Amino acid sequence: MNSIRLFRAWDSTWEGEKEDAFDAIAKYAWEYNAKILLGTQITCDEGKDMQSWEWTKELLGKLGPKHVMGLAIGNELELLHMKGAEHVTAGCLDRIWGQGYLWNKFRHMVNEFDSLGFGSVPVTSVFTGLGLAGNPFYEIPQARVKTFLTNATKLYGDRFVFTFNFYPYFDPSQRLDPGTSDQCTQALARASCWGEQCGVSLHMRQARMKIRTLLGKDGTMWVGETGWSSPVSSSLTTNVKACPAWSSLATMESFYRGFLEWDLSIGGGEKVDHAFWFTMRDSSNFGKEEHFGLISTCDDPACKIKSESFQAANYTLHMGPAESQCADDHLFNSWVHGGSVGGDVACRNKCTITPGCWFYGVWPHSHDSQYWCRLTSSCNEQASTDGHMVTTYSIESRPLGDAMSSASGKYLTLVFFLQVVTCVAGPWV
Repeated sequence: MNSIRLFRAWDSTWEGEKEDAFDAIAKYAWEYNAKILLGTQITCDEGKDMQSWEWTKELLGKLGPKHVMGLAIGNELELLHMKGAEHVTAGCLDRIWGQGYLWNKFRHMVNEFDSLGFGSVPVTSVFTGLGLAGNPFYEIPQARVKTFLTNATKLYGDRFVFTFNFYPYFDPSQRLDPGTSDQCTQALARASCWGEQCGVSLHMRQARMKIRTLLGKDGTMWVGETGWSSPVSSSLTTNVKACPAWSSLATMESFYRGFLEWDLSIGGGEKVDHAFWFTMRDSSNFGKEEHFGLISTCDDPACKIKSESFQAANYTLHMGPAESQCADDHLFNSWVHGGSVGGDVACRNKCTITPGCWFYGVWPHSHDSQYWCRLTSSCNEQASTDGHMVTTYSIESRPLGDAMSSASGKYLTLVFFLQVVTCVAGPWV
């Protein structure tokens, strides 16, 4: 995979070491000649925005211009006024749009971006399909998209890229089949396909037309996100939510297959210039769980789209339950959250995705779905666990091989990137 979108460089709530993560991303980019569309946030909190920008500059310094596809300042800001006052106040909206906070920060960040040596790298701000709801773009006091795009294209010219997120999954025009309360055959036929008359292509052609209206010529256009959720996203509110097929794994697989086969054509001789699939793993959007990920969680070793019998690794019992553990140097020695899958599966998954792991030992349930988990590359030595009954397993085989077995444990982030390669380019297993 040589094209990656990162919504932000770092977040204070994330686990792990920032420096290690940045080094891993940079190493991956250099080794695989990858380019990254790197984002930085615009929110109601200037202090957090500037901290996010400092982290972004730090990662930019490690990547260098050769491996940065573009800088994305802000994401889906025209949707903020729909998030509710508990998330976004009227004062915040006025500040972002009416008082020019977005435009001022955009120029400030681009100026610093240029001073770091990125003056020829494209810049953008990412909007949704709602941004097209205007003449030619969305323009209300709480979301002045047209004004922003006019200013940005006048100042930065062709360097500014139009980027939109398109989701037929959320299309409010889709309806249940007439006379049914849970069927959506007709809506799926329109929304989950990739042909010229399919929903996603129609919206992208509309965007192309509006760009020409604003500029009087063509401009570069990226698709920042597109994807399909399975299971149902809690942020889905249209009436097709009642249709099981809409958010089924089969529909997600069909839409994803279409994406992989897509040549970026959108009909009428038109194309988009680049497109990203959303996303690597399931995520949360303003507290609402969404399931667009190719994998469910960071610790999940297999894609959602796979055969029922597929296992990313096969394990056999090595010892226990017993008051004994593998005492060799550990790769991981801490809590895992068992959740609905239990501690054994959570610890096993952790071993499967950890480079060099061949043994995992799991302790009984402790508290709040927490289980102690120890991962090692070998089990030549044993030590007492002081009364705790531990079960230890060893890997019997890895059907997809141990491609990362020689990598350092600090490159865990790369495992998640490389997992997407399996989902994208590997067999449909």
